[in-house]
Amino acid sequence: MGLYRRQDSRFWWMAYTVTGEHRCESTKTPSKDLAKKIWKKREAEIALGRFKVGWAGERMTFAEVCEEFFRSHSSTLSPKSQANHQMFLKNLRAYFGDRNLTEIDERAVVEYRNHRRRQPLKRDPKQMVKGATVNRELACLHCIFQFALKRKYIVENPASGVKHFDERQERPSKRMLTVEDEQRILEAAPPHLRVAIVLLVQTGGRTYTEGLSLRWDQLDLVQGVLHLAGRVKTTDSAQPLPLSRLACDVLKEWKHEQNPESPYVFPSPRNLDKPIRSVRRAWRTALKKAGVLYFPIYNLRHIFCTRLSWVAPDAVVQRAMRHSSPETKRHYQLGMVDQVREGIEKANKRAYQNQKLLRFYYGRVKPEKEAGQTPVSC
Repeated sequence: MGLYRRQDSRFWWMAYTVTGEHRCESTKTPSKDLAKKIWKKREAEIALGRFKVGWAGERMTFAEVCEEFFRSHSSTLSPKSQANHQMFLKNLRAYFGDRNLTEIDERAVVEYRNHRRRQPLKRDPKQMVKGATVNRELACLHCIFQFALKRKYIVENPASGVKHFDERQERPSKRMLTVEDEQRILEAAPPHLRVAIVLLVQTGGRTYTEGLSLRWDQLDLVQGVLHLAGRVKTTDSAQPLPLSRLACDVLKEWKHEQNPESPYVFPSPRNLDKPIRSVRRAWRTALKKAGVLYFPIYNLRHIFCTRLSWVAPDAVVQRAMRHSSPETKRHYQLGMVDQVREGIEKANKRAYQNQKLLRFYYGRVKPEKEAGQTPVSC
């Protein structure tokens, strides 16, 4: 075992024995010092049992592993997650193609990340793919390689060390919705979106799974309770939601106007047996007509949490948001400017006890004698 040179190559080669078999491999470098380090690393891998001759990833293509991953792993997830995985896998297969697993290294993953970030959006070619979208695809790619690693197809996960984009820089700034802005949005929105806005603001429900996909049999308008069913995000999310008087009145009026043949509160205009798929375009149009800066409709959940925090203790807010931890509400509270100012005023009143301290904060205060003297002209 050792390093040697070959006449037909400018690189150093290394020879080693593994499982009784003598093997020769190029170090891919003309530097003897670097080749020696690579050779020592390979010896260490052999000693630790991390090196294996003939990894299955040398014969398997990325597309084959994607199919196996979807059948074995993705099929056990929710329908929404399966749909997302299908979309992610389509983009990943289009880039990596028929490469063998062992040919994909960390550099290739980084190149894919940068390539996807520079691609234009299909619905708006003037904009590039968002970093959040690329991050989700990288997370899926990481799961694929973890799947291959667990099945001994590869020796390491090339996506584990790849840095993701900072999504917070691309997200719209969260701000509190005033009552005036809310009124203008409701006036500009179509009827179905108007009812959906009221429902989301009054319940804090998630936009589609707990709002737009509701069925009438989940609503008890007499007792004022909303029963969630199907797949929910957490076990705490399955708890029933109390409906306010405003929400009940709006839903009762909306029910009288709807087709009784549809089981959904917001049926699809094309198929009454299915819920409406998306209100993204209607929401954006309503904000534009109302003169309100764009923010995701999901932020109505933040607004519900913030308003409830004004008047209710943490335990009530946690129950209303159906959070597993009371600390989660910190991510949903917006603004709180008036509440913070009110707290500061109470703290000042208790600390200073109505003492007048204004004169101490505006420059140097002249002594009374100095202030009473008049300038003398020479």
